[in-house]
Amino acid sequence: MTMRIFVSRDAGAVAVGADEVALVLGLAADKRGIEIEIVRTGSRGLYWLEPLIEVATSQGRIAFGPVTEFEACSVLDATISGGAHPLRLGVADEKIPWLKRQTRLTFARCGVIDPRSLDDYRAHDGYKGLERALTLTSDGILADVTTSGLRGRGGAGFPTGINGKPWRRPAPTVNTSSAMPTKATAARSPTA
Repeated sequence: MTMRIFVSRDAGAVAVGADEVALVLGLAADKRGIEIEIVRTGSRGLYWLEPLIEVATSQGRIAFGPVTEFEACSVLDATISGGAHPLRLGVADEKIPWLKRQTRLTFARCGVIDPRSLDDYRAHDGYKGLERALTLTSDGILADVTTSGLRGRGGAGFPTGINGKPWRRPAPTVNTSSAMPTKATAARSPTA
């Protein structure tokens, strides 16, 4: 069975050695004849514990940190043997108080999945909004967004509105004017 190990690829984690830790873990696994999958994630925001690595187990993802490239082999050995390690923090979501007390909405998947993997995104309840939007007409999408009360910053694909009131799509209008141009419009026409 392949062991899954999660290592952040976030700039802050990379700056303190996450790439080197991932490389050493891969080399150590090869040397030991162990099959591992290193999943590069975003950061959970625990910069004081970076490079933070998490190992998927039946109990949950066991966190270790901060792990240097010099400690990566001993962390891998402790994980394989089920032994203790001074950098072991326990199940990340349960034993790290900073994570335990959080309710993550916007960043619910950050640090949990490979941000470049659509399969990971879908496996963690991502893509549902877009899947729903693909079943709607443009008026249906606008109705959903308007009903939700979402407000944009302007220029972000959905205008902010005026005076704090949400933007509304104007009702379609029917041109009731004559099909024949008047002298005034004909005079302004570039082809007239």
